[in-house]
Amino acid sequence: MVMYVVGDSPTIAYVKRFMEGVCNSVTQLHVFFHDDGYFIIKFKNIEDMNQIISGGPYSLYGKPIIIKPWTVDFNFYEEVLKVIPLWVKFPNLPLNCWRSEALSRISSLLGVPLFEDECTTRQDRVSFARVLIEMDITTPLPDHVWIEDSSGRIFKQDVRYDWKPANCEVYMLYCRT
Repeated sequence: MVMYVVGDSPTIAYVKRFMEGVCNSVTQLHVFFHDDGYFIIKFKNIEDMNQIISGGPYSLYGKPIIIKPWTVDFNFYEEVLKVIPLWVKFPNLPLNCWRSEALSRISSLLGVPLFEDECTTRQDRVSFARVLIEMDITTPLPDHVWIEDSSGRIFKQDVRYDWKPANCEVYMLYCRT
């Protein structure tokens, strides 16, 4: 399996503890670090790897962790860093837009919505809605979207990011900062 923490490079020991913490049954894994910042993780069996991959998405200090099965023709820069999951906040979103269907439509203006955080789902905190969205980072990330609510009113909705990757101007891929 291949693992990459966007914008950070944890230690091999941290990655091992992370994997064991995510899935208590995972044992006897080997972690290999590449200088470009990604890890190759070898599991005792395919079931352990599949359990980790299906359990995501994961993050470290608000930065996405990208996990993929390794393949023979693996080329990390071509496969992974163009679309990544980002936590997006919609501050002061009107309460009539907090239904899951409405949040999904709004989030779709930015990318592919994955899920809402627990506080948003339960509406425990109503100062902003927060959604994890797979977004294309080869283009500038928008700071607002235009929304039409159920009454036909069109309004500008601010968009905030828990963490924003830096875009490379030359390659239009993520640059490590």
